[in-house]
Amino acid sequence: MTFALDSVGDVFGSVFLIAAGLLLIRTRVLPQWLAWIAVTGGTFLFLQGFGLGGIIGTYGLVLDLIGFVLFLVFVLLSSPMLLRRRDPVHAMDVPG
Repeated sequence: MTFALDSVGDVFGSVFLIAAGLLLIRTRVLPQWLAWIAVTGGTFLFLQGFGLGGIIGTYGLVLDLIGFVLFLVFVLLSSPMLLRRRDPVHAMDVPG
């Protein structure tokens, strides 16, 4: 039961991180390296949530730990960057 709840949380966390990372890559509101931290962390959480963590117990814990640490790094670095931002962000004309 605990593994199932942890996996569901990892899947939702991965969706958030990957979506936020791709949005940052597309809009360039924050630095690109921060966007790639989000995408990488989301990938680790996704892999753990969809079975790789259940195959080998310690492997899943390592994936979960790396993904969660990258999530914390993303939140702790992006929050002050957005709070200190002085100029308003204007909508960009993004092709597509």
